[in-house]
Amino acid sequence: MEYSVRKNRKGAVAVEFAMTAPLLFIMVFGALELGHANMVLNVAEAASYEGARAGIVPGATAQDVQNAVDEILSISNIRQATVTVSPSNLNTSSEFIEVQIRIPYADNTLIPPFFTGGMIVERDCKLTRESAT
Repeated sequence: MEYSVRKNRKGAVAVEFAMTAPLLFIMVFGALELGHANMVLNVAEAASYEGARAGIVPGATAQDVQNAVDEILSISNIRQATVTVSPSNLNTSSEFIEVQIRIPYADNTLIPPFFTGGMIVERDCKLTRESAT
């Protein structure tokens, strides 16, 4: 009697796996993609901070800021980032420097952007400039 019950359930494991595997894969890939999105967010924050630090030094130029930002972004292979430095001319007298970074996440995903769609990662950092005295 016990043998016939097993015989009737012969394909049950395959059917159960076929029904649950897509959910498992969606969860795994979703977790990977959201973890990567968090990494891109942290890199953008670090790059904006490092750019602002490079710009607060007396005699710094906007190109110095751009180079500092590009160095951080290139380490993590971040592409298509837009960097805005305010004020654009660092020779002017201003109390603060602000560096804004916009990264289109669709250009930086691990897998096709199913979970993150058209997400834009934006970060900025505003620091007080050092005086030349």
